[in-house]
Amino acid sequence: MSWFRKVAEWFLRDSSERRKFLMWFNDNAKKCFVNLSVDSLLEASSGSGKIEYRHELSAPSFASGLIIDVKAGKSIPVDDIIIIGTFILASTDIVRKIYVLHWDTLIIRDSFTGKSVDWAIKEFINMGGLLDQIRNERIGV
Repeated sequence: MSWFRKVAEWFLRDSSERRKFLMWFNDNAKKCFVNLSVDSLLEASSGSGKIEYRHELSAPSFASGLIIDVKAGKSIPVDDIIIIGTFILASTDIVRKIYVLHWDTLIIRDSFTGKSVDWAIKEFINMGGLLDQIRNERIGV
């Protein structure tokens, strides 16, 4: 299959699901901000991912990054960026949804300064864990 055809099929098949996810995330982030559950507004979008984070389901690299901008109205410490990323990555169902929607890079970015931290999604999907557990129970580990 040619590269152009593969990209065209990807856009037709999955772009709608990716848009739905972005709308869901952004709507929930706005609700949390308005309800005073959080003190920064988060906004998700799609952009370039890191080539070294690619996996077998990765979108073309120009659209393989899930970027979450943190809008705090001021600079935020890198430690806070890491906390936000860790919180998102702790949710296995969200991480797996991100994975199957072809993002390979999670980027949390301070919209005030442009500072960012990124993670490889494939390192957080816990694929094969159930099989490992069953295997270990069978051999008595």
